[in-house]
Amino acid sequence: MTETMKAPEFPRNLRWFNLPKESSSQSLSMKDLRGRVVLVDFWTYSCVNCLRTLPYVKEWHERYAKAGLTIIGVHTPEFEFEKDVSNVQAALKKFGIAYPVVMDSDYQIWSLYSDDVWPRKFLINKDGQIVYDHSGEGEYKETEEAIQEALLEVNPKLKLPKPTGEDGAGGICYPATPETYLGAMRGRQGETWSVFGEWKIYPEFIEHVRKTETFADYLLLNFKASEVNLVMEARTERPAKLRLELNGEFIKELEVLEPRMYNLVQSDEFLNGRLKIFVKDAGLRAYAFTFGSCLMNEPKDNS
Repeated sequence: MTETMKAPEFPRNLRWFNLPKESSSQSLSMKDLRGRVVLVDFWTYSCVNCLRTLPYVKEWHERYAKAGLTIIGVHTPEFEFEKDVSNVQAALKKFGIAYPVVMDSDYQIWSLYSDDVWPRKFLINKDGQIVYDHSGEGEYKETEEAIQEALLEVNPKLKLPKPTGEDGAGGICYPATPETYLGAMRGRQGETWSVFGEWKIYPEFIEHVRKTETFADYLLLNFKASEVNLVMEARTERPAKLRLELNGEFIKELEVLEPRMYNLVQSDEFLNGRLKIFVKDAGLRAYAFTFGSCLMNEPKDNS
């Protein structure tokens, strides 16, 4: 929760998507939304934590839009490719996002809300006051209850459904390898990751810079998790092919082209893993690893 404060106004001249058909403007404003309940959701489309919360946000839109809730997704990019309008448009289509989304490529809204994390949700009541603030994943039931409370302030006669948000759905979460960046600006080779072969390190990413006939060069990751994801793109005409080996055994091949998060490992066990990501195409860029560690059962010992 947060102490009540007035929600900042949205800056002008930003790019908006999915505006209501009845809207005569190319943007939304807090002034025009006064009288409705507003949920501002800071996210970015390659963020695994954002994508895990997305099904709940979409459900709240379906459940409560007609009852007086407006959800606004504030797309504040973590990487340069997330500033590309076409990439954001493709993500909205892929994920089936129907509520309004505004591109915050220069961090203007992010700064107004003093945000420092993805995802983060601010709930704004009918009077334009921030009445709820939650960072990260989880607390879906509490967030939905806060939405309902704000809606009932507008119309006490509303018949609202039982909140359905569940945190973890009974699973158990274990300490995993933290998010790991690969570019020179926030990453450093060491015990967690290293490269073999011909790679070039840029501020945001590393890039494989030669074409080989076989899978000779690779990126090595040592991790503890049940899920491994990697934000990647390929600056190639055709998808770049990857070969994945986990603890010395082949697990799958993968094709990479558009910039987004790709899932590499998904296990029902908590792993102490050594993952080799082989590549033979020049132009493959890797930005950051993210991990998951929530299981339905006690983990097996895979040391």
